[in-house]
Amino acid sequence: MQTIIFLILLPLVISIILAVIPAKPLWYRKTIGFVVNILLVSAVIYLYFISPDEALFFAAEIPHVNLFMLGIELVLGIIIAVMAFRAARYYVIALVVIQSLIMITFEIVYGEAIAASVTHNLFIDKLSLIMALIVGIIGSLICNYAIGYMTEYHDHNPDVRNRRRLFFFMFYLFISAMFGIVFSNNLIWLHFFWEITTFCSFILIGYKGDSESIVSSFKAVWMNLLGGIAFSIAIVYSYSFSGLIEMDKILSSGSGSVILPAVLLCFAGLIKSWHRLRYRLCYIQVQWLRRGSTSSYVLLRFLKIPLRDLCLHL
Repeated sequence: MQTIIFLILLPLVISIILAVIPAKPLWYRKTIGFVVNILLVSAVIYLYFISPDEALFFAAEIPHVNLFMLGIELVLGIIIAVMAFRAARYYVIALVVIQSLIMITFEIVYGEAIAASVTHNLFIDKLSLIMALIVGIIGSLICNYAIGYMTEYHDHNPDVRNRRRLFFFMFYLFISAMFGIVFSNNLIWLHFFWEITTFCSFILIGYKGDSESIVSSFKAVWMNLLGGIAFSIAIVYSYSFSGLIEMDKILSSGSGSVILPAVLLCFAGLIKSWHRLRYRLCYIQVQWLRRGSTSSYVLLRFLKIPLRDLCLHL
């Protein structure tokens, strides 16, 4: 479990460091990025080879962690809502409010019961290990490339506001959240990391600050918020009707009450990857981070439930 925690926390810590240190001299960032990327790649390879064939589950109990996660989600939602208000995207504010109300109500009604009943918040199996390898290796290569790319980008585009510290803060925060998605067994934890990727993609896509980037960023965020609402409803329905909030128990359940949550989660994954945005800044990096891994992973996890039950009824 220590390696899993390391993979989630290391990019988070580095994102804060890169947000604080000066943009120049460049070798600071290159050195930090290189060392961190080597550590991430080494850690995921180590985890892959030491893990057994069967799935392993970990309690990872942290007091009041669900409340903390909800608080972070609300703060991110407020930031998105404020930016949407300034851009007169009022439908985005409505989506933020709907999703926030769902999760707040869920926490008020079921929060204590969930905290007492959940046994495994984290896990690893073969699929999560493969996804961790993809995130660790490909993500590290992209981050390493982006350090030099952003310097050249601003050299050739002096009219664009230089916010590289924000850029790399969001980039490594995204990597941290993706590891969280890969290893989360608790749907509340999965939803938390999912929302962080939504926020990061919104900021990264709109980094350039021109009208095209702003339009693209709000197109991305409203679709991701729609998927987030479906995710929230899936969590509420699953726990309300089956008492299940852990992914392994949902996947192994023979109850028909898990079909709708599985469909909603598949919808959330599909809608996160459906809309192909056109923007120029760091297209490869943001496109891979936003579409490639998180949505595909959720789809692979949950698509088999509705397909299995459909086959049983044919």
